[in-house]
Amino acid sequence: MADVNWGGIFPVLVTPFGADGSVNETRYKALIDDAIASGARGVIAAGSTGEFYALTRAERTRLHKLAVDHVAGRVPVLAGVSDLRVEDILEACQSAVAAGCAGGMILPPIYAMPSPREIVAFFEHISRNTSLPLMLYNSPRRAGIDITPALVEHLSALPTVVAIKDSSGVITQVSELVQRVGDKLRVFVGYETMIVPARAVCAHGVVAMAHQIAGPLIRDYWDKALTGDKMLDDLGRDVFAFYRCFQSGAYYAAIKETMSQLGRDAGAPRLPLLPLADEQKAAIAKIIADAGLARWAQV
Repeated sequence: MADVNWGGIFPVLVTPFGADGSVNETRYKALIDDAIASGARGVIAAGSTGEFYALTRAERTRLHKLAVDHVAGRVPVLAGVSDLRVEDILEACQSAVAAGCAGGMILPPIYAMPSPREIVAFFEHISRNTSLPLMLYNSPRRAGIDITPALVEHLSALPTVVAIKDSSGVITQVSELVQRVGDKLRVFVGYETMIVPARAVCAHGVVAMAHQIAGPLIRDYWDKALTGDKMLDDLGRDVFAFYRCFQSGAYYAAIKETMSQLGRDAGAPRLPLLPLADEQKAAIAKIIADAGLARWAQV
């Protein structure tokens, strides 16, 4: 098993698109620099927040390489390697290895909704055919299946499985993961709103979305989570306000709209998502104003 010490804040970078719909590489590099300056201990390229499902394989390969080259060893770069076909997943893993990525974040098979036996067979096949260290990605809402703690414990024996991102939103599941595999895998939660309880049960990190909009806020929330600092409640209110912004439309489109309203433009989402409707934009504007979120924006 690869020896990794991943932990802390790992933002999943949005993929900024220009007016012509192409990837805006200049903005992408700026997002990387801002993330690292605001305490990111790793970055994830072409993940779900990066709209991997709307990128060509060539674009994903390019983003993996661009991120590694621009990070230049400052923090680990993980590649989003999820896809529909097993062969395409392995191709993404191979491109991530060639680019120099420290690891890959991988969903179970999408849409097929495999049984536990089939999930194990899938990850065994991937592990046998790539040297890329893998962060399992449990997202029951997106994948339609739950990689349970018992199943993760079984998968932890695979030589390339080194971490788990759990987006179940259930703190008892995160706690059980830490108890079962915390000595073997790095346990991450998938939402910054779970930082305080996740740190309390000794999770190692958070795969973050709001960090690239409000890096100082998420950094402070992470750092103060276990201190009992009197500021923690105020920080938490702002973290949850950002997530209300994200829930004002399709998550990945709403993240980009929130960024745009706070001077962090990343362009529009790609189909199948659309830019938010006027009433959705207004809802985000109201949350930003009511919570005073502009003070956290990185410009």
